[in-house]
Amino acid sequence: MQIKRFEQEDACKYECWDDYQCSVMASAVVRKHGRQVYLQDINVSSSYRGRGIGTGLLKQILADFEGTLIVASVFEARVPWYERHGFRPTSNEGNLVRIEKSP
Repeated sequence: MQIKRFEQEDACKYECWDDYQCSVMASAVVRKHGRQVYLQDINVSSSYRGRGIGTGLLKQILADFEGTLIVASVFEARVPWYERHGFRPTSNEGNLVRIEKSP
């Protein structure tokens, strides 16, 4: 697994490639907002789920933004997965839960 990071003006895009660099197994987008970042999107291709790829991608994002408040809005069913990685729910936003990982 190889994770590539692409910098944009106000965001970082991550792609997680298979060992042969033939397929993108997962991707993520992190938007920068001053002293915090917003984890806008993290997706693992359905054929690669359950193999720790999403965890590896999230760990890379956490390492890249260590010392920064990281915020996301996720479906309630995903909250326990994020909690295992140090996030905590802070509020509900309609059918989503706002989660944060403090620096």
